[in-house]
Amino acid sequence: GQPQQQPQSPSEEVTWGFRLLGRILGTIGGGSFAGMGLFTMISFSGNCFLAGLLMILFGACVIMIEAPMFCQYFEWADVVTRFVDNRPYFLRAGLYIILSVIPFPLCPSFTSFVGCGALFIAGVFYGVIAIGKKGDKSGSAAAGAGGQFGYSQQP
Repeated sequence: GQPQQQPQSPSEEVTWGFRLLGRILGTIGGGSFAGMGLFTMISFSGNCFLAGLLMILFGACVIMIEAPMFCQYFEWADVVTRFVDNRPYFLRAGLYIILSVIPFPLCPSFTSFVGCGALFIAGVFYGVIAIGKKGDKSGSAAAGAGGQFGYSQQP
């Protein structure tokens, strides 16, 4: 038979440049999410206070996932980071998109829009990473030749 391939972790399927760019976007997105949460929290509205508090908490979680060096004094932060790193990228993308959508309806202001938008962009980037390549050339050539779907281009 054919040799069995070892399943790759999600980080091994992506080039180091995309992994680094994802980390940078996630860290900036989480930092701006938390920072804009502070400005959103400074309000006379209870809903905006709650939205800002959620943004700060969610932003701290994202920073812990993306840049564990900022949370090096918490022993459990490394465990959480390793757990998330061993999961597929589409789960991280979904998490970031969901976390970025939750606070905005509570307080639709400019600061919450900027903070939520920054984390949303990081989530979309991880979604693009999860989709991966469109296809390799051999698979595209076989599909173009018509042999894959039973259609033949020859008369």
